[in-house]
Amino acid sequence: MLKKLGEWIYENKVKTFLIWLAAIIVVGGGAIGLGSHFSQNLTISGVPSTNIQSTLEREFHQNPNSGTLKVVVQNQKGITDDQTKADVAKAISKAQDKYGSDIKTIANPYTNNTISSDNTTTYVDITFKANSTSVAHSTITGIRSIFDDRVKTSGTKVAYTGTVQLKPFEIGGPSEIIGVVIAFVLLLVLFRSFITAGMPIVSALVGLITGLFLVIIGTNFATLANVAETLSVMLALAVGIDYALFILNRYRTDLAETNGNQKVALGSALSEAGKSVIFAGVTVIIAVCGLSFAGIEFVTTMGFAAAVAVAIAVLSALTFLPALIAACAKFIRPNTKTVDHMAKNPSKFTKFLTGHPWTVVIVAVLVLVGIGLPAQNMRLGMPYNGSLPEKQTERQAYDMISDKFGEGINSPLIAVVKLDTDKSAAVNEANVAKIASHLNSLSGTKTLSPLSVDQQKAATLQTQLTQEAQQKMALQAQTTGQMPTQAQKDQAAAQIKQVIMEQATKPYQISADGKYAMLVVIPKKGSEAVETTNLVHKIQNYSDNTTKSKYNAKITLTGVNAVNLDITKKLNNATPIFVFTIIVLAFILLMVVFRSFIVPAVAMAGFGLSLLASFGFTTLVIQEGFLKEFFGVAKAAPVLSFLPIIVTAILFGLAMDYEVFMVSRAREEYLKTGDNDRAVTVAMQDSGPIVVTAALIMIAVFGSFALNPSPTIKSLALALAFGIFFDAFIIRLLFVPAMLKIFGKANWVFPGNKN
Repeated sequence: MLKKLGEWIYENKVKTFLIWLAAIIVVGGGAIGLGSHFSQNLTISGVPSTNIQSTLEREFHQNPNSGTLKVVVQNQKGITDDQTKADVAKAISKAQDKYGSDIKTIANPYTNNTISSDNTTTYVDITFKANSTSVAHSTITGIRSIFDDRVKTSGTKVAYTGTVQLKPFEIGGPSEIIGVVIAFVLLLVLFRSFITAGMPIVSALVGLITGLFLVIIGTNFATLANVAETLSVMLALAVGIDYALFILNRYRTDLAETNGNQKVALGSALSEAGKSVIFAGVTVIIAVCGLSFAGIEFVTTMGFAAAVAVAIAVLSALTFLPALIAACAKFIRPNTKTVDHMAKNPSKFTKFLTGHPWTVVIVAVLVLVGIGLPAQNMRLGMPYNGSLPEKQTERQAYDMISDKFGEGINSPLIAVVKLDTDKSAAVNEANVAKIASHLNSLSGTKTLSPLSVDQQKAATLQTQLTQEAQQKMALQAQTTGQMPTQAQKDQAAAQIKQVIMEQATKPYQISADGKYAMLVVIPKKGSEAVETTNLVHKIQNYSDNTTKSKYNAKITLTGVNAVNLDITKKLNNATPIFVFTIIVLAFILLMVVFRSFIVPAVAMAGFGLSLLASFGFTTLVIQEGFLKEFFGVAKAAPVLSFLPIIVTAILFGLAMDYEVFMVSRAREEYLKTGDNDRAVTVAMQDSGPIVVTAALIMIAVFGSFALNPSPTIKSLALALAFGIFFDAFIIRLLFVPAMLKIFGKANWVFPGNKN
């Protein structure tokens, strides 16, 4: 079928181009018409921290998915002067007037008294009516422009953070351009022809654009994290170039063997290399779709988005590339090296490998195990703004707030207490007060946010303090002969409000029906700190061991920290099952494809070693900060909790690509000659250079994305680049061929085989 497809495309290249053009126009129009709705929030359901969010919305009218924007204002000389107050008030008023239909609440910090103790920093909290993914970017940029124009000066800094997407969605960028340029240079070295080197690039870009448009359309029907877009682009570009490279190289070989018959050579190349491309692509697709085993929405949709991108990349390599080859056939030179020449004239490297296979295997294993040792100290966490580059506004806002209000205010814990409805309201409130007192006393807690007011106490304080202030100002007027200014009156009113906030507010809120209470715990440290994780566990243990038995009240935590821990826990439980499943399925699949027991066993052992090394080196760079300046890591932080399972899936698929291309060539030669040593030599000489080029291209693509300032994308890109390097250059080009040499004809022993 593939042979016939190749020959048909050769005769109908114009039709093939037109079909692709029509497809791009249709999906491109759909993507532009529907728009992009990627989310920057990593959501999960089916865990306590997210299940309780519906209760928060119902009982306390708080939608945890609402878009939020925090405007941080800082001036080292102070922000409590009349001018700054007026500027902030005018900005708030203008934002409310212009975007009031989009804004649910906007808080004046001078009214709410959210001023740092040194009077240098404050922040304006804006909550939108729509969810974070649906807030129009024009609204966000418009509000930012208002505050920049009204508040920002040479001495006053303004920075922004929140759950809304502060940057517009972009297709293409420096990462893609750098990756493509490096890939083109590598292909130029291999093919020594500008036109031939450009073909895999063009084919990959056509597949990338089409696949990306489909993913964008998908954001209108499913929630996709914005990292899914970058992951899809990385994969589509990398595998698209590699798959096209394998088919194009095979065409050059078949062109020589068919004495220049372009049509036959194209059909033959597609029937031979095309099968390997389909198998490799399907392996990657199955691996990333297998991420659904985790049972976590953003991981599952990320896998499906990547699968769509890879599927279109395969389709482009099998259809658009052959049309491109047919159109530019006169520029493609045949491969001049025959199989006999490769077998009789191996390189020094191949001679050493086949001559000292045990040395190669032992060194490869020791190197990978040594690199993988840091993985035993891996700490998992979720992305946070504190690890962003310092020039980004989210990082600046994070640092300003952390410095003046404490790191924990960036990621508060929301404790929802389910009360005993058989008890009276007074008893329940007394119990909640005791719970609040205990939570406030825990070592990792900085404070509890005030959530409600004791109206009677507040009224009494208001009367008492107002009288005292009036008496003080009257006495001052008698002494100085001057009436108090408006600024003095405002200052006195602010001081009265601050005392009321400190003495008459409660650190909890009880729902109208009396069934639930809510407390907001501000940790001392940020979401990435061990102390914050320990605080979450302390509160959970307090609920399990004390509040349930003593008050018949259960505490459920939500908020960034609680959700992150639940995600990490669920991923930790799912990852071993996922890894075991894909390894077993891959073993069976490779066993059937290669009709061998040893080949799949060696492949799986090699994959395990390269995966270990990838995790070890990633931990060393991202978590421990090793060479962080070289790799552009802004701040050492825990490894992303979803990185192990995603990297496992993708590396597995890509590792099997190289396994198939290398071993299938050895098996093909063995079936022809029955000579295992010759088969290993030919595979190294024929497929080795292509695997090297393909791996370098993939490393270049992934490595170029490591230039992205996002710690999420950087971590994934670095882990994948490290993984490809270890797997391609140490496992597939050293360990696997050496093991094939060691086992000899036993590699191909299988029921039904003739040996």
